Formats: sequence, C-alpha cells, structure tokens
Amino acid sequence: MGIAERLFGSARDRFGKQVAARVRTVDSVVCADYDPEKFQVVYRGAQSGEPAVINLETVFRESQGAPGAVRRAAIGRLVDVAALPPTPDRWDDVQSAVRPVLRPIPADPKFDIVSRPAGLYLAEMLVVDTPSAMRYAGRADLARWGVGAEEAFDTAHRNMARTVTTSLDEARRREGSTEPTRLTDNGDAYLTSLPLIQGWLETVRRIAGARPLAFPVSNNTLLLAYETADAEALAKAFEVAEREWREAARPISPAPLTVDEDGTVILYQAPKDHPAHPAVKHAQILLAMDAYGPQTEYLRGTAGSADPFPAALKGFRDPAGAEVTAASWADGDSSLLPQADLVVFPKRDEEMLMVPWSVVAEEAGLTPAEGYHPARYRVGGWPEADVMERMAKLAAQA
Repeated sequence: MGIAERLFGSARDRFGKQVAARVRTVDSVVCADYDPEKFQVVYRGAQSGEPAVINLETVFRESQGAPGAVRRAAIGRLVDVAALPPTPDRWDDVQSAVRPVLRPIPADPKFDIVSRPAGLYLAEMLVVDTPSAMRYAGRADLARWGVGAEEAFDTAHRNMARTVTTSLDEARRREGSTEPTRLTDNGDAYLTSLPLIQGWLETVRRIAGARPLAFPVSNNTLLLAYETADAEALAKAFEVAEREWREAARPISPAPLTVDEDGTVILYQAPKDHPAHPAVKHAQILLAMDAYGPQTEYLRGTAGSADPFPAALKGFRDPAGAEVTAASWADGDSSLLPQADLVVFPKRDEEMLMVPWSVVAEEAGLTPAEGYHPARYRVGGWPEADVMERMAKLAAQA
C-alpha cells in the first residue's frame, strides 16, 4: 500500500466518498453515505420513503485514469441520478417508460441492476426512461412493481417499436454502400438496443439483401455493416468499429451481432479460410477479454481461502500468427476456468501441454458452474493419466 493510499484511502474509496459528498449537495437529498463493501452510495430523498442506491463500479472503471475533467463529468452524471424524481411505485405508471439496454457484463454477479445474459459476452439491462435521464431498474423496483423480470423485459421490447421503424428506414438507404451506416442516438432512441429486439436483424437482412453486422460500439452509437465477399471492405468495417470502441467513453462491443439461418441473434463468425477471419477473430477476443478481465479482478478480490482460484483469460499469437485465447489449468488446485480457445496444462521442467477447448470439454466433461456470466468451469486436479495422454494426442492432430 502506497503513502497516498494509507493517508487518503484507495482510489475506489476516494471515488465513492467524492460521489457521496456531491450527492449530499443535491437539494432533494436528505442524507447520503458511501458503502465501501458494496461500492455504492446509499441516499434518501425528501420525497422517498425507501433509500435509493447509486452503484459505482461501472462509472469508476470507465473513468479510472481519465483526465480530471472527464472524471468530474462522470461523477456529475452519477449525482444527476440522485436529483431525479422517485421512480413510480405502480407498474401501471412506469411500464410505458421501461427500455432494454445492451451493456458490458457487470463484474459483480450480485449487481443490483436487473440484468440477463445477451449472448456470450454482453448483458441486457432494464432502465426507466425519463425526460431528463434514464435510471437503471433494480430488483427492488421489480418487487415494488409486482412484476417479474421476463414480463418487464417483454414490455421494454414492445416499447421500442418506434425506434425499430425508424432504423429500418436507414437499412433501406443502403444502396449497395460498403461503408458502415452510423446510427447515432440522440439520447432517447436506444439505438444500441436494437439487436436485442426479436426480428429486427432478420428484417434488416430481408430489406438489405445481405446479412447485417450490427456493431454496438458504445452506448450511443450503432454501426451497421453487411456481410460481403469484399474482404477488404469487411476488414475496414471491423477497423472502424474497433477504433470507435476504444475511443468511446462508454464502450460496449467491437464485435458485431448478426443472425443465423434460423433468425437467432448470434455473435458474427467467419470461416477460418475467409480472408476477413483474422479481423473477426481479433474483435471477438477483444470483447471476450473485456468481459472476463473485470470478472476475474472482482472474483479474485472477493475470493476466500477456500474458494476456487479464478483463472484469467489471456490472448496470444500462435506460431502461425493467428490470435487465440488461453486459460491455465493448474494441477491440484481448485480453479474457475474461463472459456478459451486453448487450455494450458503447465508442467514443471517440461514443455507445457496446450489442448483445444473442445477436446478438453469433451474428454474432461467440463460443465459451466452456476452463477457466472461469462461462463466459468470449476475444475480440480488434472484428469487421469490416460485422459491426459488421449488429449495430448488429439491436440497434436488438431
């Protein structure tokens, strides 16, 4: 622990205390306190009976290391939440205002925001739209409204009808262009939520005559490109998406969503022999590591001595120059493995064994542990010697 941390607390605590202090200056707030254990600010408004909560994790992570002005603006956005009027107590009064939003996965699985998986590496959350801002809905809100999460999300999707219609007009204007179409949110359209809406991507495919690639690069920008035989144009779309994702104040994904032949929304894949495969794979790895990184950090920070060790997802280039992800399975220890391209079995004084995930999953019988998104797999000691030998042979043939 450094001198500054000993004197003033950790960066997280300093951030939390700053937010709490600013919230106390809001006229409608009676009291506000920082809870370091849950990393949130709990406050009570003059018009509300129950205390409200501001979760700090996402904004802290987004603004960490940013210039002072950016950090102050981030704290200001959190303080604005406290200035909003109380969320209505009745579902009839709020249901027309709920919307779905596509977001990075919360690192804390007990995060109080209403959330559900949206594919491998993203989450769908529920918000209440107001004229001045949006407010995330929590589990306590659902309990107060007397509705379940599924009903609330179904209602939120139906409320997106007008945005869906407007966005389809953009697809009709494609006119053979190979440049990504930029859909920029004006603050209330929730454009990056469109890939979540049943049938939207399938309808865009029928209108445009090509499979759409929807890049939700940030909370206010959706790039819409199309599958094409022009590998250079496809690679360019991924390049633009990655640049905007890296530069975004609130990034979501550098990898696009699309639909399969059945109309199911999936993460876009390209065959290994496709010229644009490296660009597609690179984007997927960025997204996977962006999801697993905060989760690993959180799990390691909260794990007890008897808990399994959360293994990290790491990115590498193989001898042929292709990008891959890998997770290390240490013998004798209980671990939580992230899903990776390769599983590494480190051997003392020997060359490490690297086995494709599909082989390990089949031979070692891996199954997802409950309660983790993105998925993790609990393992202990290495499989029996005959299984290890069989995996080594299959890895050599891959």
